[in-house]
Amino acid sequence: MRYVAIVALSLVLVPFLARAEDPGSLIQSASELLKQGKYTKAVEDLQWAIREIRLLQVEELKKYLPSAVSGYATEEVESDAASAAFFNVNLVEAQRNYQSNGSDEFVDLKITSGDIGGAGLGAMMKMAQMFGEQQGELVRVKGRKATLEWDAGNAGGKLTCVLDNNVQITVEVTDGQKATVTKFMELVDLDSLEKLTL
Repeated sequence: MRYVAIVALSLVLVPFLARAEDPGSLIQSASELLKQGKYTKAVEDLQWAIREIRLLQVEELKKYLPSAVSGYATEEVESDAASAAFFNVNLVEAQRNYQSNGSDEFVDLKITSGDIGGAGLGAMMKMAQMFGEQQGELVRVKGRKATLEWDAGNAGGKLTCVLDNNVQITVEVTDGQKATVTKFMELVDLDSLEKLTL
């Protein structure tokens, strides 16, 4: 499984399995344990509840990954979470890969939501643009600003768009065509995704 690369920090990455517990019950259990002075157990239940809530977030993100694209073989959805309490990192991600049926073109489509150090993904991108650290060309997809990085020599690159609700969509193409990154970005229902509250 591929994992999200988040800045230059060592993070705990948790691949998601099937949901096992109701987060509301876990929070209630943690509250009871707290009253009993069982602090370690209370923390364990709260951490478990957070994991279950993130599972719910991932399930919402999965809905926006196209399950079938004409001319491409579709892989199963992968999902990850990154968290590091010391650095205040909280991210969830859903990812799906697509392989062209007629060429070596490979597409990686990811939807990520969360924040790093309390700063949303959109704020971080704006800061990078302000200080000249943002790489690539500024383009528009469905009326929204996106950043395109393309290496013609290696026939690969990526297109990144951060919505107003701090949800980031990234399309990365290898051994393919430049038009493919825009094609796959446009397959995502950006209007509906932007209204999503996680």
